[in-house]
Amino acid sequence: MPKFFNARDLSFIKTISEEIVDYVAEQVVTLFKVSVGESKTNLYGESLGKVWHAPTPLMALVDREDLGIQYEGFGSDRIQQAQFRFNRNRLRTETLPKLRDINGTLIPVEAIQNSQYGYPEIGDVILFDGSYYEIDNVREQKLIGGQPEIYNKETDDFEDSNLQIVAFTHLVRRTTIQIDERVLR
Repeated sequence: MPKFFNARDLSFIKTISEEIVDYVAEQVVTLFKVSVGESKTNLYGESLGKVWHAPTPLMALVDREDLGIQYEGFGSDRIQQAQFRFNRNRLRTETLPKLRDINGTLIPVEAIQNSQYGYPEIGDVILFDGSYYEIDNVREQKLIGGQPEIYNKETDDFEDSNLQIVAFTHLVRRTTIQIDERVLR
């Protein structure tokens, strides 16, 4: 643990992180969470038709690799890997205090927090820039100050120092996830 790192430093870094994601980068992605209870599975736990919760817009930092082409027996297919970095505090499910923007206008909690369905998980789908990405892996251990918790002298309690959730994804076809309704013309 760094010798001179305390709860005030943790709070400052979290505040700066939230401002960068929400007001500087301003990259909005849409999260589609799988409804596990409503999706029917076969004997092996596989599902051909997944059921999705209502889409949730979230702020994230996006890092996409270059688009590639893969040739297999049935023609070409586009491939792309992407990382979506979410601010962990904005994804929490407990209630936030009343927040105001720079002009003093009250910000609705739904605009900045996924209050209904929680964190992105493996199998969920993210819509960004007209493309769908399925989450392969989620990493949550991004610690500030090198420790999982930082002691706060003022509240006499420990604060969680996890800063972000990183979702590792791959590009998927629209037809495989069946989120869009097909329109025949």
